Amino acid sequence: MNMALLDGRTLRLSDLRQHTDSMPFLAPKRLVIVNGYLASLSGRGEGGEGDPTRITNPSSPDKSEQLQALVDHLGRMPPSTDLVLVETKTLDRSHLILKAAKAVGGEVTLFAISENLPGWIIRRATEHKAIIEPGAADILARRVGADLHTLNNELEKLALYTAGQRPITKADIDLLVPYTEEADQFGLSNAIGQRNARRAYDQLHKELDEGSNPMAILGSIAAQIRALIEVKDMAERGMSPAEIAKVKNWKSDYAATARLKEAANFSMARLEQTMEMLLEIDVAIKTGRMDSLLALDTLIARLCMR
Repeated sequence: MNMALLDGRTLRLSDLRQHTDSMPFLAPKRLVIVNGYLASLSGRGEGGEGDPTRITNPSSPDKSEQLQALVDHLGRMPPSTDLVLVETKTLDRSHLILKAAKAVGGEVTLFAISENLPGWIIRRATEHKAIIEPGAADILARRVGADLHTLNNELEKLALYTAGQRPITKADIDLLVPYTEEADQFGLSNAIGQRNARRAYDQLHKELDEGSNPMAILGSIAAQIRALIEVKDMAERGMSPAEIAKVKNWKSDYAATARLKEAANFSMARLEQTMEMLLEIDVAIKTGRMDSLLALDTLIARLCMR
């Protein structure tokens, strides 16, 4: 509801304006992410020549007009909208958007992905105080791909699991990474626990598209909030992750550590208020006072709002 993910290859500027000019609902900010829009306007010079790895200013009058319209629009967007333009190629230094973004207080950030992804994984593992075997790094790279955010999350999970006592192995990846990918029913709850609005919205609509019952989804969210309250209460009473895992009959303290990390994103008062809100939404849906899909979108917006 307060986030839009748009395909820039087919996007019309009028549609982009509609998304960026919309006011956020029950939140201070609205996020609009556009993939590949600048590349779709890029020029290659006469005869289509030029560096195919770089995004240049448009060569055709029509596309030049579109880019200038985008530049003009940046200065007119409401302050409640954050616009993110994602490109997989490097912007030419003379590109108009660079100067325009800086003029309105924006940032241009380059995230370079090394061709040696397993090497990046091995180096990144050390930041999590872990060592990963080269063969395991290769498997993880093939399994996840060049999504550095997901790779970092997987490495953090694997590092917690091995606890620095031994290197991360192929067996660890077979045990943990496939399980995370296949356990889609936990994806939404975990995204909410991490207050990751983008992932939460993506997972919600994925589950709805696959036929999940909205009330069942609401129930899984309630179960997640109850679990966060429970582990947070245990931690506040001085229990360690290992002790919490023992009480909950979890096989290792990894699950407790992960839940505690999520619980740290919320105060106890916020969690208790959320349970009351879930009860109110449940009653509102069952009595017909609120549409279930609107209720879920609103709930996620409020839970993930920082």
